[in-house]
Amino acid sequence: PQSCFGKRGPMYIVACAVNQSAYDDGSQWQNSKDKRFSPGQKVMPPPFNDRCVAVAGRCGHACEPHSGNHTIPHCLPNGYINISALVGDIPIKYNRVTPVFAFVYVLLFGFAVKMVMLCPGIFSPYRHCAYYDPELTRELKYILVVGVTGGGDEGKGTMVRNTIGMVAGLPPACQCRFVVCNNEEGHRLEMMTCWGKFCNVVGAMPNFGGRTYEDNLRQFTAVWCEETKNMKLDSVGGKVKQLDPSILARLCGKTTLAKIRKEDNWSRFPQQAYAKLEAAISALEEDLATDYNKFTPMTPHRDYVRDWTPPDVRSTMLRMHFTSRAKPKEDARNIMVQHVAVGTWYYKVPPNATPKDWLKLRENCHEMVYAQNDDDEVNVKVPLRSSHGKAGGLNFVDNYITIVNDRPENSYGTEQDEAPSLYAIADARHQFQPDFF
Repeated sequence: PQSCFGKRGPMYIVACAVNQSAYDDGSQWQNSKDKRFSPGQKVMPPPFNDRCVAVAGRCGHACEPHSGNHTIPHCLPNGYINISALVGDIPIKYNRVTPVFAFVYVLLFGFAVKMVMLCPGIFSPYRHCAYYDPELTRELKYILVVGVTGGGDEGKGTMVRNTIGMVAGLPPACQCRFVVCNNEEGHRLEMMTCWGKFCNVVGAMPNFGGRTYEDNLRQFTAVWCEETKNMKLDSVGGKVKQLDPSILARLCGKTTLAKIRKEDNWSRFPQQAYAKLEAAISALEEDLATDYNKFTPMTPHRDYVRDWTPPDVRSTMLRMHFTSRAKPKEDARNIMVQHVAVGTWYYKVPPNATPKDWLKLRENCHEMVYAQNDDDEVNVKVPLRSSHGKAGGLNFVDNYITIVNDRPENSYGTEQDEAPSLYAIADARHQFQPDFF
């Protein structure tokens, strides 16, 4: 012979027919560097019936004078490979093994525990109201709604839109204090100034028309929500350098006042009745139109808190607060931990301190520096920022509002002083609607 396929000597040739779906399944070949069934490709040894739907084989001598096939193992005299050498028993693998049984038992046990814990609750009746009743609010000490801003898209416009929704959520005839708190984690001065301008708008709400101040406030903020609820971050967020005039008019409340005066019963009152409200809206408009998204950091290691009460505290249960906890500059090498360590700003709490001393104690803060250990074993050292991020800001608000509502001037003088409170979080980039509560 002039050429050979394979080595000289005995040779086996096996033909294997595979299922087309297996051959066309690309997932079986996705990790292969070679083409499917390329010449010279190595394959697994017999038995072949684990992959072939039909198999047969021939045997003989390649590239040398013919000799009897009986000298080749598994080769029959007629030149065919003995079928017993090509196929065999394929052991069937079952999942009835100990690890699988253990896994299934654990799943069944967990499901049984869930059933025992949760299913009885389906049949246990509980007291609930099908509609809002102002008497429900008498069972609470206060309702706290917190909006947290931290930076990025959470600037003045985002805060104002968020605060409009929080104030609009004031339930009708609320019989407990409804506390709206803006917590500024970015520690930016302009945010506090803008909050004050917003409070002036709320405080300038007229009291006329045979309705209370609170009724007019709820009506105004409900329309204000409609005017601002569809605003998105691309129109009021952090990338905006200057508010569009139409957005500005809606955000500051100018279009709200115009709409109420035109469509509601406010139109029958003289112009001078709106003078104070118009002046407050103009001041808020000017603040939003000036240096939008340009901020000045406040003193890093100082807390800033501001309170707002209505002109007549008997006219509404609404109370508003602004908080911005200290944000000292921290060395990037320091690990953010919840205990006092080197590089941490902290304050000391004496053994006889009371909750009302909390803010005052935080003012006397220090930084723990290298090689200057504080060996004070009497006072407790507390980190100025025990928890970082918005979660820490929410903890700060909870502490502050608890202290504020325990002040003598906020006492109900009834068992309501010991009632639980309701804590709600209004994400800064969203807006509550008037019917939320």
